Amino acid sequence: MSHEQEPKHHADELKELKEDVVDRLEALEERIDQEIQAVEEQILDEIVDIEGHCHEGHRPPRARGYRIRVNGDLFIVHKERPTGREIMEIAGIAPMEKYGLYIKVQGQSFSRVQLDDVVDLRAPGVEKFKTLPLDQTDGCHGYTG
Repeated sequence: MSHEQEPKHHADELKELKEDVVDRLEALEERIDQEIQAVEEQILDEIVDIEGHCHEGHRPPRARGYRIRVNGDLFIVHKERPTGREIMEIAGIAPMEKYGLYIKVQGQSFSRVQLDDVVDLRAPGVEKFKTLPLDQTDGCHGYTG
């Protein structure tokens, strides 16, 4: 091969390599889209009762919504990982800064959830929530109601 043909040959190799990489990326994107669709299909169309699942000792399934109990009342949350602020908002607790939110996990005492803490509603044992005015929270640790 002459010195004049080497750059052209090298350019052709690079073009082929680029085409191969583009083809592989397109195939990978298609595979990722299929995987996402499969995961989305696994999400139930129903509302899952978190309190009911806590006694079964396993992680609740993915769902369109999660029924939680706050201060004895039932509410639907459409995120599996809401913040303490979102839970208090859904439950109509205001002003939020004057209340503490507490989570009850099966076999444990209530523990404090800060406003910006994320709560995994699908974690095994999540039972219910309670709010108390911040000036009355001293005895909440160990509260089992």
